[in-house]
Amino acid sequence: MATSESHVTLCNMSALMAQAAAIANEHLDTRTAATWLDLIRPAIALDEAAQGDVVVARLGGQPRLPAGAPWPEWDGVGPLSFVGEVDVAALSATDHDPGISLPAAGRLAFFVLDDGYGFADATHLDSFRVLHLPDEGLPATAPAGAQTYAVRELTARPVLTAPDAFHPSLPATFGIDASADYPAWLDHPVNGANFVDAMERLRGHLPRHQVGGWAIAVQGPVELEAAHDEVQRRHPAERDLTSPRRRNVVEIAAETDRWVLLFQVDSDDDVTWGDAGTLYWLARPEDLAQGDLTNIRFVMQCC
Repeated sequence: MATSESHVTLCNMSALMAQAAAIANEHLDTRTAATWLDLIRPAIALDEAAQGDVVVARLGGQPRLPAGAPWPEWDGVGPLSFVGEVDVAALSATDHDPGISLPAAGRLAFFVLDDGYGFADATHLDSFRVLHLPDEGLPATAPAGAQTYAVRELTARPVLTAPDAFHPSLPATFGIDASADYPAWLDHPVNGANFVDAMERLRGHLPRHQVGGWAIAVQGPVELEAAHDEVQRRHPAERDLTSPRRRNVVEIAAETDRWVLLFQVDSDDDVTWGDAGTLYWLARPEDLAQGDLTNIRFVMQCC
């Protein structure tokens, strides 16, 4: 990328940080503002591409698979459905910071089992997939049983993200036990309506397709949900984790901190996931740093 373009990108991110700091210092005391700002993670929002925009991702349509490559499927259940792909080379060329490690070239293609009525149990790791594909490839026709979705081309925009009031990391950062008195936690200044609304305006418009950053959850922390699924997968005999044993409580808490958002696909005017839901693929930072996409988790949430 040209130096001038990199400079513009850095200026954009610096401007966003300055705006976030101004909002925090307007609504919070100095110490609380500094603590909250330390939680911020950069991310890349994916907006509908207008004519002339650089396309960095596509949703729906046909995946471009290498010649002879099999269509991803869950053996004995059925084919997975292609949700979309991120052109990581094009994304990297924007110089926007996703806050996570991504491959330098190729495409990340995202698949999930969608039977038309709902999504598979996320404890079954074969029910979703992320493939790192080369730049070249031929459009592949979806096999019978796989869902297809409307095509949308997306461009990139830098954003800042933070955990919401329901994410356990936020009260923990401020040394608060939210489980002991959740109404009191909701009265904390970082959950104040004016502060939250101001940050929402800085984040920008819907839909919220996103690479990296803190996930924008519909029904509670997606990292916590992924942790529940992972612990349940490890202990299949203990199916009811709504009131888990103490061992599982500790295990789930530790597991929650191990997952970060890789890709988030919101409902939009063309495709609705469940009842205005969102799809999330999560990964462990150490796996992403090594280019390992085999250890991925999937969460779907809707209203």
